[in-house]
Amino acid sequence: MAAKRTHVVLCLIQCGQTTWDTEGRVHGATDLPLSETGRQALIDELDRPREGKPAVIYHPDDEAAADTAHLAAERWGSKTKALEELADPNLGLLEGLSVRDFEDRFPSRHRQWEEDPLSLAPPEGEGFAAAADRIFQAVAKLIKKSRSGEVAIVLHDLGAGMLRCWLADRPLGDLWKMTGDRPHIERYVLPREMAAELENAVEVKEEE
Repeated sequence: MAAKRTHVVLCLIQCGQTTWDTEGRVHGATDLPLSETGRQALIDELDRPREGKPAVIYHPDDEAAADTAHLAAERWGSKTKALEELADPNLGLLEGLSVRDFEDRFPSRHRQWEEDPLSLAPPEGEGFAAAADRIFQAVAKLIKKSRSGEVAIVLHDLGAGMLRCWLADRPLGDLWKMTGDRPHIERYVLPREMAAELENAVEVKEEE
């Protein structure tokens, strides 16, 4: 009998860019397609040689994330599966705003966005702490149940930044330092037991 794997490779795939990304608009859960520029940049990186072949690529159920997963799956011989728990937070009334409009219309929330994103609860949207907990719980579950050596997930910018904070042992307040110009594909070797730590990484306070 083969020995149980003690480590898992977490393959983090950054979702390709949409037009809102290139226009600098606030973007959470809005369902948008990949832009042509974003698609080509993703293809260029996917066509580079890489290690490992994940059996399944998990992704949020929006169009851009699904296309990102399918493009990777075509090259790696993988299957894809949508998980709504991996979606970026719904930013409510902030969705689609330019940074300037965001600052003008919601100055106090813009300060939270810049200085303490984990405390942000977008109007008519999902709080960042709750979103981080949701995403972390989903990733932890995938790591726990994985029977292969690699777990591949597609995440949008906010979700990927939150997860990178945890992987780098940095506070979630450092979110913006862990987003932006990053590789489309990152691989992390993790002890399987770290899934339990990920499950309890975020304390979500009840709203008053």
